[in-house]
Amino acid sequence: MIAIMILSVVIIASVIAVIVHYSVLHRDTRFIHYNGDRYRYRDDISTLLVIGIDDNDDEEESSLDKYYRNSSQADFLLLVVFDKTAKSYKVIQINRDSMASIRTYDIMGDYAGTNIAQISLSHTYGDGGESSCEDTVYAVSNLLFGIDVDNYISITTDVVPILNDLVGGVDVPIEDDFSGVDDTLVMGRTVHLQGQHALVFIRARRDMVDDDSNEARMRRQHTYLYALEEAMRDSFMDNHSFAVDAYEAVSDHTITNIDVSDIPSLAYEFASYEFEGIVNIEGESSMGERYIEFYVDEEALQELVIREFYEPA
Repeated sequence: MIAIMILSVVIIASVIAVIVHYSVLHRDTRFIHYNGDRYRYRDDISTLLVIGIDDNDDEEESSLDKYYRNSSQADFLLLVVFDKTAKSYKVIQINRDSMASIRTYDIMGDYAGTNIAQISLSHTYGDGGESSCEDTVYAVSNLLFGIDVDNYISITTDVVPILNDLVGGVDVPIEDDFSGVDDTLVMGRTVHLQGQHALVFIRARRDMVDDDSNEARMRRQHTYLYALEEAMRDSFMDNHSFAVDAYEAVSDHTITNIDVSDIPSLAYEFASYEFEGIVNIEGESSMGERYIEFYVDEEALQELVIREFYEPA
């Protein structure tokens, strides 16, 4: 059910040549050695990177040079991993503040090497379109020790209310204090999200009461994604054209390297796939010179990559 899955994770969104300094994962070919064991990259998996784009979410964006950079950060990053053997898929959620190697360009638009920065900034170089998506793909692959990112789709947060209402809205428990941000989202209650309230639920951060961390927002996105996936699945079962209709409703807000004509057949091919849930990348957040920086736990991340993308050789 690839189209349904795409649209599910897309709402949350819109709502490596990595050098490791000790005995760690390294892949020059389809085979790697890790902790004395040999592994083979799996041929029965494919990946889709969902890039949620949001303009002017942080202060530094206002000073970006429009000639070689844009104001659109990769605000949400979700890597969907399809297991063709198990007929299932899961989502790896990537913290937008993760410190990673990103491509940079000079004022003429020429490649200027890489820099370590928040992974969300990978999208701010380039034209804000395909080239920015490709740079984000590079950063994500790099962060995950060179795994393959087969396809990508970027979407703006404008479509959240549209798609949320197409499935009739979703019910979520309110566990954060939205006072002054959206007083309809009352802490301790379960609320049926519709329209702009869905966008506030998955996006609010800076003005939250005693809660301005991206990790808290990611937890709300978890909650929303689970509820949305179920609603999307029900909508598809009731109407098999739902996936295509929904994609058409948001197509003006998306950029993807997937051939749109393939969506109907892909939707049916993956109709029996099971959603196995969301995986978080472990790490710690700390305050940098100006902004929050998230540093991944490299050992835990290596084990995650081995588990999800490799098999014993």
